[in-house]
Parts: sequence; C-alpha cells; structure tokens
Amino acid sequence: MQETSSHYFTPQHPLQETGEIPLLKWGESTFRFATGEGVFAKSGLDAGSKLLLQTALPQLANLPDQALLGDLGCGWGAVGCVLARELPQAHIAMCDINPRAVDLARRNAALNKIENISCWCGDGFSAAAPQLFTAILCNPPIRAGNEVMSRLFENALRCLHNNGDLYAVIRTAQGAKSWQKRLKVLFGNCEVMEIKSGYRVLRCEKEE
Repeated sequence: MQETSSHYFTPQHPLQETGEIPLLKWGESTFRFATGEGVFAKSGLDAGSKLLLQTALPQLANLPDQALLGDLGCGWGAVGCVLARELPQAHIAMCDINPRAVDLARRNAALNKIENISCWCGDGFSAAAPQLFTAILCNPPIRAGNEVMSRLFENALRCLHNNGDLYAVIRTAQGAKSWQKRLKVLFGNCEVMEIKSGYRVLRCEKEE
C-alpha cells in the first residue's frame, strides 16, 4: 500500500474544531471518538455503519492470525476501530479520500490505544496491491455518484484474496437493489445478509 504525497494530508478544517461524541459501547468495550466538521456522521455512529458491523462481525469471528481487513471509506474511524478491538488477531487498514477524516481516524485509533490498525488517504484502494485483503467492509458514498461507486467496488474486487468477501451497506431507498444487481455482475454473486431500518447489507465473494 502506498501513501499519497504529504500535501494530501492537509486538513480541510483546523483540528482545533474537533469535539468528542458520547462514548460508544460495543460488546464489552467502550470507545471515545473525536469528530467534527467536514466528515460524514459527525454526531456519532450512523445506523448503516452499525448494521454493517453487527452483520459482518459474526462472519469474521474465526479469521486466521494476521488477516488483513479493509475499511473502505473509513470516515473518522468508528468501523475500523471496532473491528480492530473485536478482532485482535487481525490488522485493519482504513482508507478515505477525505484528509480531514483520515486525520480523525488516526487520532481515534490513538485515543483508544488501538495498535492493530493503519490509515491512509487515497482514492479508495486504487493504490493497494492486488489480493491484499481477506475481507473489505464499506459504507459507500452514494452521493458521490455511480462512477465513483463503481470504481470503489472494482478496486475492492481487485484487492480481495480469492474467496475473500466484500460487505457493503446501502440504503434501500438509495439504490441497494440496483447495486445488488451491479455487484452480482461484477463479482458473479451478491447476497442480502440483512435488511433493517431502511438499509441492506450485501455480501459478495471473490471467486477463484
């Protein structure tokens, strides 16, 4: 994985604007998170990301040691930090195109003393090596448009191990059924793992 040049990490907003959201409890763990202006879901863990974690974590419970998971479009790092705490045998790689979000994700990993995690700023996993990840989780930026979404998913497929899984959460009202069809064409398969609160969690497996 290659980091982009240093200028790409200049925050869009001064870090002194950052504030903490209420403590997040997940299982036996309690997390503190900093968030702020210029990032998605600045007030706390959104319902889609929560459902994505609730659905994917049981499927990932028996990962081998040193498995590498991707948090694609990590935002301020809630999904990646929960994954890293719940799956200590794995390493979590978080990526976002928003430099402000990346600054916060790194800060939040440090704030929660999580070491099995890394974070970089880039256009999805376009700079990542092929067949790098055991699984990828994604709450995609629907409003970025179909071209951006397609590129994110194409690079996710390229970067998964054979038999690796992509988990994506999409609002039903924002095209989840349509994206299930597109992902089925791209991967050769796509199943609905969960439907709740207006969201669908989709799972695709990279076939050999």
